[in-house]
Amino acid sequence: MSGKGSAYGQPAGDTDFRKKYDADEYAAKAKEREAAEKEERKARWEAKMAGKKYYKPMDGSETLTTARSATQDFSKLIGTSTLVPAGAGVGKRGRGAGFYCEACDLTFKDNLQWVEHTNSMQHQRNIGATGEVRKATAEEVHARIEALWEREQQRKREQVVSLAERLQVRQEQEAKEREEKRRKRKEAEERRRLEKEAAIKIKTEYGEDVRIEGEHDEDDMMAAMGFAGFGTTAKNSSSSSAAAGSLLKRQLKQMQSAKDLPGISCGLVNDNNIFEWEVMLMISDDCKYYGGKISSPTPPFPQFPSLSLSHSLSWGNFRAHLTFPPNYPLMPPKMVFQEPIPFHPNIYPSGELCISILHPPEEDKYGYESASERWSPVQTPETILLSVISLFEDPNDESPANVEAARLLREEREGKNKDFRRRCRKCVRESLGED
Repeated sequence: MSGKGSAYGQPAGDTDFRKKYDADEYAAKAKEREAAEKEERKARWEAKMAGKKYYKPMDGSETLTTARSATQDFSKLIGTSTLVPAGAGVGKRGRGAGFYCEACDLTFKDNLQWVEHTNSMQHQRNIGATGEVRKATAEEVHARIEALWEREQQRKREQVVSLAERLQVRQEQEAKEREEKRRKRKEAEERRRLEKEAAIKIKTEYGEDVRIEGEHDEDDMMAAMGFAGFGTTAKNSSSSSAAAGSLLKRQLKQMQSAKDLPGISCGLVNDNNIFEWEVMLMISDDCKYYGGKISSPTPPFPQFPSLSLSHSLSWGNFRAHLTFPPNYPLMPPKMVFQEPIPFHPNIYPSGELCISILHPPEEDKYGYESASERWSPVQTPETILLSVISLFEDPNDESPANVEAARLLREEREGKNKDFRRRCRKCVRESLGED
């Protein structure tokens, strides 16, 4: 044999580089395959003789059948061409032109046959599914029923066309929202109670020097804003009052120069007292109860030169005093409407306004308001007045300050009468100097 090397760098007669196969191992594999095929042929024959369809036997690794998560897009095959080698498929067996199932190695000529096949037991067994579905639990059935019910209610709400039906749907939604709000408020109160008890326990065990998380957040925030040092001594009281006065001067100047505050005008009751403001709220024409076209012969408020109105007014004009405490912004101001006092569920007959953001930052002993709804030092006169205007557009008849106004508002919302609207229009005319 020639000593010339081969292409693999070895003598031409050396074949050790070739992979060697264990003949006994492959003979055993062939024997197992033949036995399995024989067993399958026997099972197919028995199923055929019994008039049944043969299914691949389960080995215990199968999973329960579940709904398909993917959507089959049959339209993507429209207008396409498929190259199929000759002899690639015989009948349905093998890949051919049409819809091919890789798990079963079958090709179907139309999508209907393919869908029926994917739902068949033959296909389920080949993809490792048992063909059985998991039984739902009682909780899952209840959740499904609730989801279907909510979807049906949503469909009905979308079909509502009449005003009365829309109002009824809206009232039902508001009732649900109020109930959810009460539930969350109770949960928050219980959580705060537990946190307070835990804090008291820690203070008892470790002493007053221990700082509880969140205990001094307000003090830290005031220090960051530059209002630290508020105290009970005369010196601290004087400095806090001066700081509050400086802040109010800056906020008043900003509001008087702002151009994006429609319907709000403010000034001082006395030029020497920065802690008492006089504000004018001009309610939008879109307001349901306090807006609308009203003719007025003369400008009703000469003390506000900027309100030189034309002879046709489209809103109510309500005047109020906003009185700030010396420790502002730690504590909220007090807002009192002047004559004529608006007829409103959230305004006392004396004119004092009742709104959550003007309530002191402390726990509500009645459990109606959460701490986040009450006053915080981040509030400003601008946010207060915008909230008041919003309150005119959407009065709150829960926990009212004016019980009669709240009662009439509920009756009007229920469609019983329009006495609330008449009383509101009367106070609007009075605010314009007509009555």
